[in-house]
Amino acid sequence: MSACNFLGKRATIYNIMGVGMKRLGRYLLILAVVMILWNTVIIKPLKLFTVFLHELGHAFMAFVFGYGIQGLNINLNEGGYTLVQSKGWFSSFMVLNGGYLGSVLFAVLILWLRRTAFRKYILGSAAIIMLGVAVRYSGISFTLLYSVIFAIVVIIVYMVRNENIYDWIVDILGVSSVTYAIYDTFVDTILLQLNVSLGIFSGWKVKQPATDAARLAELTHIPAIVWGIIWLVISILAVNAVLLKEKPRRR
Repeated sequence: MSACNFLGKRATIYNIMGVGMKRLGRYLLILAVVMILWNTVIIKPLKLFTVFLHELGHAFMAFVFGYGIQGLNINLNEGGYTLVQSKGWFSSFMVLNGGYLGSVLFAVLILWLRRTAFRKYILGSAAIIMLGVAVRYSGISFTLLYSVIFAIVVIIVYMVRNENIYDWIVDILGVSSVTYAIYDTFVDTILLQLNVSLGIFSGWKVKQPATDAARLAELTHIPAIVWGIIWLVISILAVNAVLLKEKPRRR
């Protein structure tokens, strides 16, 4: 190999590493801002987006392993529900797992597609899916209103034709969705189940809530906290694979 080729390939590697570090720095910045503004109204639209992903996870599993769904809705208070048609025990098992795992895996998918040729279609595809689901299964509801607003924002972003703005919006959606999904798994599943069992926080819920983990516990006779830990580990591994394992190819 000539010295010129060697230096050129090494420069390419350093350039790719620089891009990767810059992107990771952006992700960390978004994460910090999201955590600082966590309980403000500014983050609520992003939280609602993740709740939509959560319900889409249930719906996807229902179509794959069941008879589909009858309804899907999200609420302004960041709650949501999906009315599913199950085929039996295994079908119910997969549908219940689809919520938390679906929300984080969809969010990770956004960040992965961000680095592919599909990048420019991410927001448009998300808007079409959300609008289609809302029109078909939500009726005249807050879910439909949120989907319409989301679609309008996406259309405006495409009309602006600024790649930097587009990339920032995709990264914000992806990172904030991952953050919310992991936070929700940890706080509303693991810590909540610990509090149900031990009564650590007197002002918090002390009765068994009707969460996905609680329903799985009834279905499998495995404690809800175990399912929360499983979901959390899978979520962290998935995020690690996308965010922290982005390395240039070497000879």
